[in-house]
Amino acid sequence: MNGRAILVLLRVDRGHRIRHARPIRRDVELGDRLECEEVGGIHAVRKITPAMTGVARSEWLFTKSEAVAPNGMVTSDPRPAEAGVEILREGGNALDAALATAFALGVTSPIGSGLGGIAGLVVWREGTASSFDGSTRAPLDARPAMFELVGGDARSGMYGWPAVKNDANVEGPLSVTVPGAVAAYELAHRRLGKLPWARLFEPAIRLARDGFVVDWYSTLVFGASAVRLHKNAEATRVYYREGGAPFRPATGFEPPDRLVQPDLARSLEAIARDGAKVFYRGDLGAAIADDVRRLGGILSREDFAAYEAGEPPPLTLHYRAHRVITLPGLTGGPTVARALGLLAREDLAKHRQLGAESLHRIAVAVRAAFAERLTSMADMPNTTHVNAVDRDRMCVSLTATLGGGFGSGVMIKGTGIVITNGTYWFDPRPGRPNSIAPGKRVLWAGAPTIVLRKGEPFLVCGAPGGRKIMSAVVQTIVNAVDYGDGPQSATSRPRIHDEGEKLQVDSRIPEDARAALAGMGHDVEVKVEDVLATNFARPGAIQIAGLELRGGVEGTKIGIALGY
Repeated sequence: MNGRAILVLLRVDRGHRIRHARPIRRDVELGDRLECEEVGGIHAVRKITPAMTGVARSEWLFTKSEAVAPNGMVTSDPRPAEAGVEILREGGNALDAALATAFALGVTSPIGSGLGGIAGLVVWREGTASSFDGSTRAPLDARPAMFELVGGDARSGMYGWPAVKNDANVEGPLSVTVPGAVAAYELAHRRLGKLPWARLFEPAIRLARDGFVVDWYSTLVFGASAVRLHKNAEATRVYYREGGAPFRPATGFEPPDRLVQPDLARSLEAIARDGAKVFYRGDLGAAIADDVRRLGGILSREDFAAYEAGEPPPLTLHYRAHRVITLPGLTGGPTVARALGLLAREDLAKHRQLGAESLHRIAVAVRAAFAERLTSMADMPNTTHVNAVDRDRMCVSLTATLGGGFGSGVMIKGTGIVITNGTYWFDPRPGRPNSIAPGKRVLWAGAPTIVLRKGEPFLVCGAPGGRKIMSAVVQTIVNAVDYGDGPQSATSRPRIHDEGEKLQVDSRIPEDARAALAGMGHDVEVKVEDVLATNFARPGAIQIAGLELRGGVEGTKIGIALGY
């Protein structure tokens, strides 16, 4: 039943009609019909409303338990998380585990990341913070006016840029830019890895070569992406059954299909054996550039040869006696830092969690941070994120993406690699701060973050989910620091997002809070989060709690926390 439970001081007759009442709430009036129950001399009363005499329906309840382990932990999708824990159990450190997880993600979740994508990561080891930048750059042959605009008010892509003819900046060969993930991973491993580079590829190679049983989520993802992927013959051949239908999951009636990717296995083996040089200055890079050119793109071998990952000093700030470490530069890190800096001026803890007063302050801070981001920083819904902590409490937070779902939708012939659609991060109009230009870096949303308490690791967190990553990371930190949530609650509570127009509010936030926010002047837009939607990103977190590691992941999605 829907309705509101209330307590009142009252005297009622046998028909449950009020004869004398002193209502605590103003929605109780003389003559109202009530249901009454006396408990210990106090009458608990529920007012009967029209909604209660209407249709009742059941609701999905998305819940997950918190993982607790002493030695090491990874948060990610299920099979990749198993790969990361395999590496930890063998004696690998948190970076080894995070990289093994990322390589496996490119096999099992190619909608979000892979060898053809970009990545950024932050690391905490023995009192020192590091960050690694594997963002993408526009091809050297890119030009500000390279895309033909449709004209009028038409918009496209997650950034709402003016629409381009045939969505050429969002999908297809012209949308391809230089992938940076492999270079960033090798640089990080060279600095901080423990196990041999090749060992980190073994779980991913196994999954690609031997295949894995397709689950219901993969079937949903491939089905939802069929229009884009069917434009590329190689992607259609690898990701779909003969005839173009998605692979079949277990149904109880017919055996499930296996997704086997032998070409991708060979590409992984080549990088495991020869390092990133084969990708940027060897046969793999040449194959990618040549195939993109054959399909009508402008990516070149010179673009690959010129690419180098970065190792900038991480961005750090203080928030309520905690030290927050995140990515610097053209990422989501500065936006997270700006929002937290504004929230540090507020005493959020004195306001009810998920109440209108606290949500209003979070919305104002996030909106201001986005306004600064979009005006002062020249520049993704489908992304992946990995957190890893090892026995020695080395911590890694890693975000990787292909850009849009399955990136450009272009799979390079004979490699199994899907390539990022990096041009969709650029404004297709010439003469703008974020217009495309030769070799220009993109502004992307990754915000992997580590939080220290009293100089020691306290929380490792991050999220996939495009621009919603930044607000999700902010609210995860607020939940943990200001309200004392454990990682499962911190990542699973309903969230809000505000970029300056509408205040997007999770439908699970109480109706009275939504109404109060509207009364404060917010243009509230209610969004329903489910297993496939990414209205509010999907954060994951590991909390270091004394001798225990506690892991949690967004409750509506398929990710897990796995430890030993």
